[in-house]
Amino acid sequence: MDIQFSNATNNPELFFNILPEDWQDLIVPYWESYKEAAKIYVLKENGEVVAGGLVFSKSLPDMSDFERSLQYLFSEGYLYLGFIWVPLEKRNRNLASQWLTLLKKQDPTQKYWLTIEEEWLKHFYEKNGFILIKESDNDDDKEWLYVYR
Repeated sequence: MDIQFSNATNNPELFFNILPEDWQDLIVPYWESYKEAAKIYVLKENGEVVAGGLVFSKSLPDMSDFERSLQYLFSEGYLYLGFIWVPLEKRNRNLASQWLTLLKKQDPTQKYWLTIEEEWLKHFYEKNGFILIKESDNDDDKEWLYVYR
């Protein structure tokens, strides 16, 4: 199987086209303002994009209050991971784990942070070396902060 990891920042449609519509609505209209602070990385299998995500070097305007309270992580050298996606028909094949592994291999000293809103994702990030640092106080809209050092 031919797996390739590459920077698709200059060809964002490669990634945007695999996203569900509601995620496209959150990213595509704002891409022009994001692209100075974001890179897109994709995982291709036999030439087809099967996973991807964004790596941000500064905060975004639409971050939650919880995420905004964590902005100091950028000044400590962390990059923010967001919109990590594997199409439903490609799931359960460790593609997101491969994406994370290859991203981390690019610069083994780079630190990352991310937040999740779905509790079931905790196990996935923990198995990929991320550590739970903080939990939001909002019980109605729970979020968890994970870091990778």
